Amino acid sequence: MKHLLFIAFLIPTLGFSQNKDANLWTGIGLEMEMVKDFSVGFETQLRLDNNMTTYNQAYGELSADYKVIKGVSVGVIYRYSRKNDGDYFFNQNRICLDASYSFKLDMGLSFKTRARYQHSFDRLSMVNGIYPDRANIYRQSFKIEYKIKDFKLIEPFIGAEIFHSINPINENAGFLDTYRFKAGLSLDLPKRQSIKLFYTYEHEQRSVDNKAYIYGI
Repeated sequence: MKHLLFIAFLIPTLGFSQNKDANLWTGIGLEMEMVKDFSVGFETQLRLDNNMTTYNQAYGELSADYKVIKGVSVGVIYRYSRKNDGDYFFNQNRICLDASYSFKLDMGLSFKTRARYQHSFDRLSMVNGIYPDRANIYRQSFKIEYKIKDFKLIEPFIGAEIFHSINPINENAGFLDTYRFKAGLSLDLPKRQSIKLFYTYEHEQRSVDNKAYIYGI
């Protein structure tokens, strides 16, 4: 166990959708490098909606990441969530398989892209004649960061992410169920801590066409 890294973060996020609803996300995480190129992590988060007055969901997440070669990593994530559908609460399990590639460009620029296969389900077997609610989604994200030569503690970044439902297929959405555009700053702090400030525009085209304007710290 060569390195131990503890990260505590508070993420207040204001998301303004079509009804000007504000959301608040808060969480804490732990990441540990077990051996060279292999790390594990845990994260838990609470999310509120309805102008930060209503419980939306809480989850706990376990992750493992392995650096295959320089710039290439693979990972697996398991998340257990307790969600509020408005009329009732339900449980959801999520398993993700990740593959990412990153490299440095000229003039302090770096690029990263991540492919993710996401499988979610509320239970393993049929209960009272009701089949498990399952979903399979493909996600692809892109991110460009810029390291300021004379002030390396601040790294501005821009990014985008697309979501495509594999099963069930969303006939109303076409190829993209959701897409996001993001821009922000990463601030490097002492003792392996950091703060990230960002703005995200999200357009969700599922059962309800929803747009969100998200500010985060």
